[in-house]
Amino acid sequence: MLAPWRGALLYLVLGALWIYVGDALLERWAGNTAELTRWQTIKGWLYVLLTALLAGVLLRRAQQAQAESASSAERQRLAHTAVDHTVEGVVVTDAHSRILSVNAAFTRLMGYTEAEVLGQMPRLFKSGRHDQAFYQAMWAQILGTGHWQGEIWNRRKNGEIFPEHMSLSAVRNAAGEVTHYVCVFSDISAEKAQHERMEFLANHDPLTGLANRLWLVQQLEAAVQLARTSGERLAVLQVNLDRFKDVNDSYGHTVGDRVLRHIAQQLQSVLRPDDLLGRMAGDEFAVVARHLRHPDEAATVARQLIAAVAVPWRSPEGFEVECGASVGICLFPGHADTATALLQGAHAAVYGAKAQGRGAWCFYAEEMTQAARERLTLESRLRQALQQGQLVLHYQPQIDIATGRIVSAEALVRWLDPDEGLIAPARFIPLAEVSGLIVPLGAWVLAEACRQGQAWRAAGLPEITLAVNVSPRQLRQSDLPAAVAQALAQSGFAAAQLELEITESALAENHEHALRILHQLRALGVQLAIDDFGTGYSSLVQLKRYPIQVLKIDQGFVRDIPHNKDDMAISAAIIAMGHSMGLRVLAEGVETVEQLEFLRAQGCDSYQGYRRSRPVPAAEFEALLRAEAGC
Repeated sequence: MLAPWRGALLYLVLGALWIYVGDALLERWAGNTAELTRWQTIKGWLYVLLTALLAGVLLRRAQQAQAESASSAERQRLAHTAVDHTVEGVVVTDAHSRILSVNAAFTRLMGYTEAEVLGQMPRLFKSGRHDQAFYQAMWAQILGTGHWQGEIWNRRKNGEIFPEHMSLSAVRNAAGEVTHYVCVFSDISAEKAQHERMEFLANHDPLTGLANRLWLVQQLEAAVQLARTSGERLAVLQVNLDRFKDVNDSYGHTVGDRVLRHIAQQLQSVLRPDDLLGRMAGDEFAVVARHLRHPDEAATVARQLIAAVAVPWRSPEGFEVECGASVGICLFPGHADTATALLQGAHAAVYGAKAQGRGAWCFYAEEMTQAARERLTLESRLRQALQQGQLVLHYQPQIDIATGRIVSAEALVRWLDPDEGLIAPARFIPLAEVSGLIVPLGAWVLAEACRQGQAWRAAGLPEITLAVNVSPRQLRQSDLPAAVAQALAQSGFAAAQLELEITESALAENHEHALRILHQLRALGVQLAIDDFGTGYSSLVQLKRYPIQVLKIDQGFVRDIPHNKDDMAISAAIIAMGHSMGLRVLAEGVETVEQLEFLRAQGCDSYQGYRRSRPVPAAEFEALLRAEAGC
C-alpha cells in the first residue's frame, strides 16, 4: 500500500494532467465552441466520478486497516492475558538476551518483580551447577535449530537452587533474523524429589537405608564376575540375629525397628572399604567381604560383625537392648562359584552357627546336608498335604475406609497337619517357592478361592472381591492365564470379583514377560494389584505400563504411623501417586485407630489388618458377611 503523502502527490499529478492535457486535446478535436463546451462538461463529470470512486476505495482501505489494527490489538491483549495466567514462568528477551518482559508465574517461581529484572541478563539466575560446556552446547543447539529444551538448575532471588524443565526458542522476523528469545519453564522440584525417593526405595531397605535383597544380589553378581577374571577371593556372610523376635515381643515393633537401625549402623561401622552390606529380610543381613587373602580373614570379619551387633542400643528413656548374632560364611571359589549358590551356602551355614549357641560363626560344609534332608522331608509332607486335603484357606477382610464396610478379602493358605496341627505359612511357603510346589499350591488356592466366592454369591451374601496372591515362580513358570481361566470357568465366579496380587520383586525379575502375562490376565477381566508396594520395585517408568488397578502399601510403612514421619511421608506419597495414576490404594497391617485416621485423612481407599480382623476360616468370615448384611 502507498504511503498517504505519495498517494496525495500522485492524485495531484494525475489531476493536473487530466485538466491541462484534456483541455489541449479537446481544443484540437472540437469543431466549434459549443462542442468544446459540451466535451469539457463531460470531462468534468468524469473527473468527479473518478474522484468519488477513488475516495470510496481509499475510505474502504482505511476502514479495513482500522479493523485489522483493532483485531491485532485484541489478539495481543488476549495473548498477553494467556501468558500472564499460565502456570509456567515465561521470559522474553531481545536478540541480545536482555529481558524485556516476564509473566506473573515467573515472579511467583523466582521471587523477582518484573521491575527488578527488566534489562537484566538471564545469567542473573545461574545456579553454578552447570559448567561452560553445558551452556555452549545449549546455545549451539538454539543457533542451529532455533530451539532447546531440557532440565536445568537455576537460582531464585532468595538463593535457593532448584531444578526446572525449560524450553527456549528463538523468534525470527521475515528476513530470518533473530529478534527475540522466549523462555518457558516450570519448577520440577517436587516431581524430582518424589522420583528420587521412589528410585531409592527400589534399591534400598526403607527401614535401615541399606541395600535391599535385589540390589545386593546384583552387586554380588558383578563382584563374582570380576572375581572370576581377576582371581579374587571373596566371601558372603549372612548375619542372623539371635532371638530377635523376643525384642519385638518384649518392647514392641517400634523399639524393634530402632534396634534394627542401630544394628545396621554398627555393621556399617566395621566394614572394610570395598565390602558390601544389605538387609535380606526382617532380622537377616548379608555382607560381601572382598579381596580376601585367606579364609581366616572371613572368620575375622565374622567376629567383628558379631561384636558390632552386640553393642547395646540405648533408649531415650535409659534402658538398653542387647542382641546377639549368628554368622554363616560361604567362600568363593572354595564353596560356591555363583551369586545364588554363595547366598544359599551362607544361609545354610547360619544353621550350623546357631547349633553352636549364640554369638557363633560357621563355614559352609558338607555336614549341612542334614539340614537339607530335613527340608526335603518337609517338602514331601507338603506334597502329601496337597493330595490329602490338609490345606485350608483363611480370609482377611478388606475394609472400605469411607463406609467401614467389608468390600473384599484376601485369601491366605494354612496347613492343618494331622500330627503338628497348624503349620505357619512362613515355614512352608518359602520351601514351596524353592521346590516348585508353589505352582500346584497356587493353583489350588486360586481354584478354592473361586469356588468359595461363588458359594457365597449363591447363598445371597453381598458380593465382594477376593484377592489371591501370585508367587514369582507362578508368574515365571506356569501358564497362569490358563489356570485363572480354568478356575473361573469351573467355579462360575465372576472374573471382575477376582483380584490377583503380584509382588514388586516378581515384576522386576522379568519385566517384559511379566508385562505380557499381566495384559493376558487383564483381558480375562480380573483385577490386578501390586502387593507390598514400595519395598522392591526398580522403575516408575515400568510401573505406569502395567495394567494394574490397585496398589497395596506394605505394612512396614504403616506399622509406625503416627510415630515415624518418614513412614507417614512415604505412605502419603504412595496414596497421592496411586490416585494420580487412577489406581485404588489399600493399606496393609492397620492395627490402631491412629493409623486408620491418618490413612483416612490422606484419602486412602481401603485397609486390612488386625484393627478389624485377623485372617479367619471361611465359616467365620461368612458370619462376618452375614452380620454386616443383617441376614
